Amino acid sequence: MEVIGLGKTKLSEKGMTLLEALVSTAIIGIGFVAVFQMVNYSVQSIDVSGERTKANYLVSMVAEDLISERDSNSPTTDVKFKDYLINNSWSMANCSNRGTSSTNFNNAVQNKFQKWDKRFSKERLKCKGNKDNKILKIYEICNNNAAANNCKYNNTTNYKGNGVYEKWYLGKMEVNLNDGKKKKYLYFQFN
Repeated sequence: MEVIGLGKTKLSEKGMTLLEALVSTAIIGIGFVAVFQMVNYSVQSIDVSGERTKANYLVSMVAEDLISERDSNSPTTDVKFKDYLINNSWSMANCSNRGTSSTNFNNAVQNKFQKWDKRFSKERLKCKGNKDNKILKIYEICNNNAAANNCKYNNTTNYKGNGVYEKWYLGKMEVNLNDGKKKKYLYFQFN
């Protein structure tokens, strides 16, 4: 007597072998390892992107500070903020902790330097090595042929027959990230 649904061919099939199960498990395992590596790379990429975004924001903030305070007082009597920065640039040569000092100075330069030290500290930007420097440099450019001009960077170019005789100021902010492997520059003019 034959049971309905069970023919002689069904009785000869014994199912999946142990070897087939191991091979399929290995293939799925390799796939999961690849996915986990992609996830790890994505997380690192997001982290680097976040640091660059923070650096962009902080560099723009420094430029805005300079533009808004360019004619403010400096530690030197009768010297404006922008003129003081030509000879006295700001820099963070290495990664530092955020200072706890909240001293209020009577000039824009020292207040801004203190603010930038706090903003560019380890608490805001990750530090991955000693090459993670932050540097602000101001350049004064003018035509030294004009009376009373004596700039380090001399522009004697004539534009359509007219020379440029007024001084102008160019700021350069550089932020090195990821142990100096990633750099962010911002050049800006402020007069």
